[in-house]
Amino acid sequence: MRVRLVLVGTEGEINLGFIARLAANFAVDEVYLVSPAVDPFSGEVRRFAAQGSYMVERFRVVDSLDEALRGVDVAACTSARVGQRSDVLRHSVTARRFAEEIAPRYRSVAVVFGRESVGLTRSEIARCHLLVTIPANPEYPVLNLSHAVAIVLYELWLARSKGQGHVVVEESGAEQLERIYRLLEAPIERLVDKERWTQVKAAVRHLLWRCRPTAGEASALYTLAKKLNKFLETCRGGKEG
Repeated sequence: MRVRLVLVGTEGEINLGFIARLAANFAVDEVYLVSPAVDPFSGEVRRFAAQGSYMVERFRVVDSLDEALRGVDVAACTSARVGQRSDVLRHSVTARRFAEEIAPRYRSVAVVFGRESVGLTRSEIARCHLLVTIPANPEYPVLNLSHAVAIVLYELWLARSKGQGHVVVEESGAEQLERIYRLLEAPIERLVDKERWTQVKAAVRHLLWRCRPTAGEASALYTLAKKLNKFLETCRGGKEG
């Protein structure tokens, strides 16, 4: 499993230095910075990176989250804010469950962290497949950015280190899941009130990537989604006629 660390709008050089050090500690393969608010290559960043300063040279600065997520099989964003029943976008899995049960099913994963001040926007969360949270004191659940990064990378490191058992049934690939999701977008927009699109799309995305069906199951779902689109087009044609 390849791990890509994605940091959106990082505001502190010290935090960024500590995170570079953590990336070295836990053998992160790639570090993407989306529009950082500080100079990621400054002397301060390198100083706090300590012996992990070589990771600073590997930083890749990009302008958008979409660019930072390109090429990964599953993207998990992080937040201390967990949604209520009606806020599907903020329904989450724990960092441990993500690391132990979900991430090992994929060849490459991205973990996305937001700004120290305000975290990730709802739009940014919607661009990821899953939301991950770190259980903490409900009276004060918000962790320092570098501390949150440390916990998630540590959990992933444990999962990567122990290895996984033999997979008997072929699992679906990320591209296969993406095709199913894209086919389901049109029916959602046809059948669901517009104000609910974001919630329903988030629910479908979460289910697909959290459960990761087998290749055979995914093929059956793809067929169902195609049939559903064809049926809706037939219904539309009938009404127009």
